[in-house]
Amino acid sequence: MNGASPNRRILLLHSDPHEIERLTAGLNRSGFTVVAADAGRLAMHELVHDPPCLVLVAEGANGRSADTLARDLRADPFLGRLPLIILVRDIRVNDFDWATLGIDDYIAVPYRPEEVPQRVRLCLSRLERSLDANPLTRLPGNSTILHETTARIESGVPFALAYLDIDNFKSFNDRYGYARGDEVLVVTCRILTTVVSELAGTDGFVGHVGGDDFVFMSVPATIEAICQTLIKRFDLVIQDFYDPEDRQTGFIDSVDRRGNHERFPFMSLSIAVVTNEHRAISHPGDVSKIASELKKVAKGRPGSVYVKDNRTDPPDSVPASTTR
Repeated sequence: MNGASPNRRILLLHSDPHEIERLTAGLNRSGFTVVAADAGRLAMHELVHDPPCLVLVAEGANGRSADTLARDLRADPFLGRLPLIILVRDIRVNDFDWATLGIDDYIAVPYRPEEVPQRVRLCLSRLERSLDANPLTRLPGNSTILHETTARIESGVPFALAYLDIDNFKSFNDRYGYARGDEVLVVTCRILTTVVSELAGTDGFVGHVGGDDFVFMSVPATIEAICQTLIKRFDLVIQDFYDPEDRQTGFIDSVDRRGNHERFPFMSLSIAVVTNEHRAISHPGDVSKIASELKKVAKGRPGSVYVKDNRTDPPDSVPASTTR
């Protein structure tokens, strides 16, 4: 992870100088930088060079109502991409159709001084999770996976991290189409999240790297049971995604990555398990390197397998344990 500090610059649009001063002071105390401007005369060239992370606007700014402000801001090519929080009088809260207003949150006036920075932080946190989440499975994506991996490494507590890859997924997509392939990914996600929840509980984590690549984590004591259960449940349901004639033959005819016609077996799982039980891991890059080595071993075996790293530091001659 890099050491860059997050963007904490807030654009505040308000018509009351006293409220601008009050809101600015509260946000400054919480570590935010505030740029106050008139909604009708924004210095857009300055904002583009140092963009804010969020817009906080008060109903009545530049004489406009909340719905007009929301519509105008959302229509702006630059500001429309930013999360938007509107300050509205508490007696007006029930006057709006919040589902169609196009804002991310509102704060009722009068408000408690600590409420504004709290709501800003929550809004930014929701946005970060939303942007990182995989659009199909809604699982956390690469940023969250990296953060979780780093946190487990830095904790010093034993952990296990597994990379899961669906073998022969491309050939299935080529044969049946992306919509059917997406169904496979969704079902894999459901199996994975269910099994990790059942066996790892609050120690578990599941993420979606992208495509047919997933990541899950737990304490080392439960990782092998998770892998075994995943394989059992996946192999039990995966044949149902194939047409009857393909189920009867046990393979599909498709083309490989070089365009050559080939017979592909049914989809299976290759799982590479990395742990810090027997050797020190100090960086997420170490996890990726070890997992890449293990995935080559797993993919060299037929059917669904998991490969767990049992090597010591320095590694001995036994690379891993494998099972179907």
